[in-house]
Amino acid sequence: MDVLTNGNITLRNLRNQQYLGYETDPQLNMHVGSFPEAREWSIYPSAQPFTFHIVVPGGPIDGIELALDNSLLRIFPPRLALRPLEVSVVQQAWRFQFHE
Repeated sequence: MDVLTNGNITLRNLRNQQYLGYETDPQLNMHVGSFPEAREWSIYPSAQPFTFHIVVPGGPIDGIELALDNSLLRIFPPRLALRPLEVSVVQQAWRFQFHE
């Protein structure tokens, strides 16, 4: 995780050096995966200690804030997607573990 001067973050996989992101402009239910270019995210504290909501920065898109969540597609392996932010739903939050 890299913290940017504007307070946003980027998330990079240490194994493949790819960044967590999405293609084009963010939209509801858009697939989230690993990409070579960095994508900025905002993090909001969750109701549980040490957990955070990972959110598309820049405010609402089409009237809703989009957050990283499980996709509605019921396939294996499970996918991630941009879903409406639900701050009261603890299961939508993420816990970070630092590794060197």
